[in-house]
Amino acid sequence: MSGKTVTAMFGAMPFMGFLMGLASVALLFLNEHYAGFSPLFMAILVVVFHIFMTGGLHLDGWIDLGDAYFSYRDKEKRLEILSDSRVGAFGAIHLVVLILLKVGVFYEIFLQSPAHLYCYFVFIPVFCRLAMLIYFNMSMNVKQSGLAAYFKKQVVPEHLWIFILGYALIIVAAAFALKIYGLLILLTGMLVLTWFYRRWTYIHFGGMTGDLLGALYEGMELALWGIVLLSSI
Repeated sequence: MSGKTVTAMFGAMPFMGFLMGLASVALLFLNEHYAGFSPLFMAILVVVFHIFMTGGLHLDGWIDLGDAYFSYRDKEKRLEILSDSRVGAFGAIHLVVLILLKVGVFYEIFLQSPAHLYCYFVFIPVFCRLAMLIYFNMSMNVKQSGLAAYFKKQVVPEHLWIFILGYALIIVAAAFALKIYGLLILLTGMLVLTWFYRRWTYIHFGGMTGDLLGALYEGMELALWGIVLLSSI
């Protein structure tokens, strides 16, 4: 793998999020026109479907983040816990809280059935992966081993910024073309939350790791759907 191919791989992540969003829309469409499952069951099904599509990769980072942060140890010990493949009590609690909140948020959203719901299902996975690219490109890798460290050495930052800017312009254009201005609210929220998350990880971990990158995806997804729910956009 060269710098060119690794950069292209990272640049394709938001597009893969777009395809995964379309898969979620297909699931909702089938339920609406054929299955007719209850909002609660659909909320659970959507959460499970998202885990299936990502292979649980980002959830692993979320669990490790919970174990490491809630150990209340120093940075070195937290990084050691991040690298530990075993799941501790706080990691399990962290996971359960995330799943419950996601199911609850989706349930409330399905009950309210806001306008442009399908559009948000398509674009929120794009926003989450765009946040990962921004965080990755702006952050220093705190460990010298692991996939994040390997990719950090290979990727071409300037080219990745071109991808990021291109996706941002496409999202802005889509928001005005479709007259769905909630996309602009979500884009702004994503940028602000990514900045705060980067600052928070530097304070408590000293930089970026692959687990922290994966955890960002899970947390960002919950936060953006929370914005949709609370703001009724």
